[in-house]
Amino acid sequence: MGGPKTISERLSTLPPGRHLLPSDFVTSNQRARILSAVSELVAERGYQKTTIELIAKTARVALSTFYEHFASKEECFLAAFDTDVEAAREVFDELIDPNLPWTEQIAVGLEIVVELVLAEPDRAKLCLVASQAAGATAFKRYQETLERVTPKLREGRSLNPRSAKLPDGIEVALAGGIAWLVHQRLVGDEADSLKELLPEMVQLTLTPYVGEEEARRTAREVKMRERIEIPRVQGGGAREM
Repeated sequence: MGGPKTISERLSTLPPGRHLLPSDFVTSNQRARILSAVSELVAERGYQKTTIELIAKTARVALSTFYEHFASKEECFLAAFDTDVEAAREVFDELIDPNLPWTEQIAVGLEIVVELVLAEPDRAKLCLVASQAAGATAFKRYQETLERVTPKLREGRSLNPRSAKLPDGIEVALAGGIAWLVHQRLVGDEADSLKELLPEMVQLTLTPYVGEEEARRTAREVKMRERIEIPRVQGGGAREM
């Protein structure tokens, strides 16, 4: 048996119907359950086969309640995407020390990516897989998310005396390449293999900026150290990150 549930975990199973609870709390709880449901269903069935009726049923809310929160399935999906991306950003902000050397910040960032995927595979599938097949707006959000990491990657140019020769789009290409590696493992239900791939991901990302030898050294260090402990992620309904 597991330990006692947190208040948030117990309240995530709040049944439908009338409650002697503040209306704003009930509304927030319903929304969280809907977002959790869409992540679960999209991971299992894909975006196209996920219906509003299924989302409402899985979230244990009335269909009319769904429409009180979201005008459409797309709006609900985008809200889940934004919630998950923001939750992940908070984890990065908490765990990455900006005073670390740049190479170490990138290595830790990639470790966090892997650990978040392993901890929250449904939410990872929504953000990295389903977002690419959920319409133009969702795909744009996905691309914008990748572009947000490029300034941090670009900082590595200061470590390379030949940085002027690096292609302008290399940061976007690197971010997209890492996302694609994770995407493929999620699609193949092989997310656990990311742990073994992590040193390769680190070396691939660092090499253009610090050279192969330094990138390989950092990758070896990542392979040898203990796994990062990820805080519980906010915004997922039954689980909090």
